[in-house]
Amino acid sequence: MKRVLSILCVVFSVLFLQAQSFSGIVTDEENNPLEFVNVALFTLPDSALITGTVSDQNGEFTLNLNGNSGKDLFLQFSFIGYKTKTVEAKPQQTIVMEDDAVLLGEVVVKGDLPKIRLRNDALVTTVQNSVLSRAGTGNDVLKRLPLLTGDKGVFSVFGKGNAKIYINNREMRDESELDNLNSEDIKEVEIITNPGAQYDASVKAVIRITTVKKAGDGFSFDVRSSYWQSQNSDLTEQFNLNYRKNGWDVFGTFYYNRNAWIQDSKIRQNTFVDTLWTQENTLYITGVNEVLRGIAGVNYEISPKHYAGIKYTLSEYPSSGHTSTLNSTVLADGVFYDEWNSIEKKNDHNKPAHTAKMITETRKILLLHQTQLLKNGTTAFSWNIPAPFLLDSWASGCVMKTSVPIISVTM
Repeated sequence: MKRVLSILCVVFSVLFLQAQSFSGIVTDEENNPLEFVNVALFTLPDSALITGTVSDQNGEFTLNLNGNSGKDLFLQFSFIGYKTKTVEAKPQQTIVMEDDAVLLGEVVVKGDLPKIRLRNDALVTTVQNSVLSRAGTGNDVLKRLPLLTGDKGVFSVFGKGNAKIYINNREMRDESELDNLNSEDIKEVEIITNPGAQYDASVKAVIRITTVKKAGDGFSFDVRSSYWQSQNSDLTEQFNLNYRKNGWDVFGTFYYNRNAWIQDSKIRQNTFVDTLWTQENTLYITGVNEVLRGIAGVNYEISPKHYAGIKYTLSEYPSSGHTSTLNSTVLADGVFYDEWNSIEKKNDHNKPAHTAKMITETRKILLLHQTQLLKNGTTAFSWNIPAPFLLDSWASGCVMKTSVPIISVTM
């Protein structure tokens, strides 16, 4: 009997180590089930993402973890219009989401929330005329969508990995394209979890962004300004302009970004041999990165689904560097023994980097040549073009010079 119990204990232990499951229901404060809520599983203390999913139409979710991570786990629930909620990971639980009356700095009513729906194998979010249209940039929009996690132009789909991003059927080649895209210009975002044969076999997920078609001819412009204040000041300024006439679209963008940062760390290390040695290190770093970018180009609309164009991008980094100060003090049995200080100033000087792209885009990609022999002996030809075609050629260059003077003082 004891042998049987021992075997059962071993079996149950192996099963526990092989898989863990977390499930539950997500509702609002009125007990209505919430669909498309992001459910992400993280580890402690590093907050590393393990896996994720979204709730179904009944508000239900299930996450399966193969093996035991050996770490504490927590679940994070997020959805547009509701406060993000973080809880301990349990096998079964009910989550009640609280309304977020203020989102993106403004009061939100239910009618402002984006419409989310399934279309074939894709999750489609309508951004136009919703609170997401005021999020700021294309990157800010993607950070708030179901199924997605990521930032700065790199996004992954739960259970699929990194996704290819397309803007108006053209593959995004530079992460700055999302920052240059105004959220008010986005019509909808389509997240495809099972890409078809028209994509490379290595592509596991696709994000397709469709912008609002500009109506009429003439001149238009918009200005975007963002400012953040903490211990330092960060800001982004962007100016976009367009001129449209008879299918021609001439566009330009001026972009400036300033990002200041601080690192303040202290480390104390004790080593005991015949003497108790104590070393105290204090590191303080301040840095500033600036980006100036100019974009100019022209597109010609051949038809609603076909266009050709060229875009030129000039980037410059007028200020990029940091100053670090390291103070180190050594004590022997609590008595001062030695001290040294070092100051490092690093400045990067960049010549403008330029990127030129010529884009010809249609809805077709492959030409299949079919030959038919007619009764009279003549030959007829027909062409079948079933998929999208994109010609994208580009060239770029950058020269960087770095100077690092170091000053050290030993006492």
